[in-house]
Amino acid sequence: MSRLKQSALGAILIAGLTCGAQAQGTLRLRMNGDVNTLDPVATTNFTIRNASYLMYDTLFALDKDYAVRPQMAEKADVSKDGLVYTITLRDGLKFHDGASVTAKDAVASLNRWGGVDGLGKILYSKIASIAPQDDKTFVITLKEPWGLVLEALAKISSNVPVIMPAAMAAQPASQPVKEPIGSGPYRLVPKEWVPGSIVVFEKFKDYVPRKEPASMAAGGKVAHFDRVELKYIPDTTTAINALIAGEIDWIEEVPADMLKLFSGQKSAKTVAARQSGNSMQLVVNHLNPPFDNPKIRHALQWAVEQKPFLQAAYGDATDRYLACAAVFFCDTPYASDVNTERVLKRDPAKARALLKEAGYDRTPVVLLHVTDIATHDVYYSVLKSMLEEAGFVVESRPSDWATVATRRASKEPVAKGGWNVFFTGWGFIDQSNPMTNVYVSGDCGNAWFGWACSTELQELRKKFAIATTDAEKKALAVRMQEVAHDLVSFVPLGQAFPSIGIAANLEGYLESPVPFFWNLRRTK
Repeated sequence: MSRLKQSALGAILIAGLTCGAQAQGTLRLRMNGDVNTLDPVATTNFTIRNASYLMYDTLFALDKDYAVRPQMAEKADVSKDGLVYTITLRDGLKFHDGASVTAKDAVASLNRWGGVDGLGKILYSKIASIAPQDDKTFVITLKEPWGLVLEALAKISSNVPVIMPAAMAAQPASQPVKEPIGSGPYRLVPKEWVPGSIVVFEKFKDYVPRKEPASMAAGGKVAHFDRVELKYIPDTTTAINALIAGEIDWIEEVPADMLKLFSGQKSAKTVAARQSGNSMQLVVNHLNPPFDNPKIRHALQWAVEQKPFLQAAYGDATDRYLACAAVFFCDTPYASDVNTERVLKRDPAKARALLKEAGYDRTPVVLLHVTDIATHDVYYSVLKSMLEEAGFVVESRPSDWATVATRRASKEPVAKGGWNVFFTGWGFIDQSNPMTNVYVSGDCGNAWFGWACSTELQELRKKFAIATTDAEKKALAVRMQEVAHDLVSFVPLGQAFPSIGIAANLEGYLESPVPFFWNLRRTK
């Protein structure tokens, strides 16, 4: 059922009602997009990240206070000179195929992650060696002291440094693993995984949770359900009706104009996910015309403004969004309003003048138009009219999010499967830190999608990594924002605070920028 339709909902619900006893042991989730891989190292796709947390675990994790806590690790001993980290795994760790988790697996997994993740690359640039000492212990030796080692290993968002078997981790991150094996609270049921329809997990009986209470990504990950199903339901109205009828238990995002559907309902409710707030961004491809020309990228900034997008998506729910052009999010230590005029103020006349000055030849701007995420769909409608009024020729390429998440990796010309722009949303936990914000790497061909190139940004980031005072870090972050808005690696389109939809008979949902499903249980 890759495309559930409204007319089929009744039959689905009847089938669900006939197996009520089974449903008590099953948690059913609807995420934003299809799960076409389960490799959160090979992609930054949040849908894959969220699903992968069911089956993978990490060495360290962040608790509700954003403090680093051991997870798969029992402890980390740091030498007095700050150069040697000796990390010991805790007892009882097993992969879903029954094999014990070893230090060799941990080292291989980190090596794979460190080759693709922005923060991981910085960490590995400072590592002199990383190697197993015995089955339970491995040692990281640095070239120079760096205080963010454990913070990097505790990173909870994309790319996530999950631990997998060494043989699996030997596969390049450019090739998502096809038969994923984790060691987390749930294990994948491969024979029931149908991309475009459903992914099934079952409780891993050999998983040993930590004894501490669950706290965001840290603590005891207790699996209360025997089975978890991720159902792909591209139509949001259909998904909401299924939630209210009890056919599914959770929806990642309820559009503002559909919150009213929950009014008076006893079976389901909405919860404002303030910690899951994200900044919607228009990602710009620097490799393909017309945005290989910096003047045309500046014309793009003058062509758009945030409020029409936010109002189209959230209507009168003004508490759900915030106009903000800060590269590192508003209301954070590194928030700034420097160099934001082109971002916050729309001026189609200036856009047209820049296009003329740049010699724009009416090369079409190809939009990768996501149709199975309601907010994205609305944003594309607003963008198209804005760009056309400013003098751009626009072509839309409608598809689902899973397809866009794959196509965006293409560096080919548009005619050969490439692209010009697409929407995405990075969350607070990713954007607010200059070490994890993908738009300020400036790493050219090794940068995140769009491949924005700036040697100054690369140097600023290196300086930030070794800065010791808050004032020094703030000054570097302000300069990063100034350079990033001139470079136009992305166009920020405001911050949003989504609402999740959840069954009323569930308790234990953890407040977090990332949705976690351990600790959840049904009350009746």
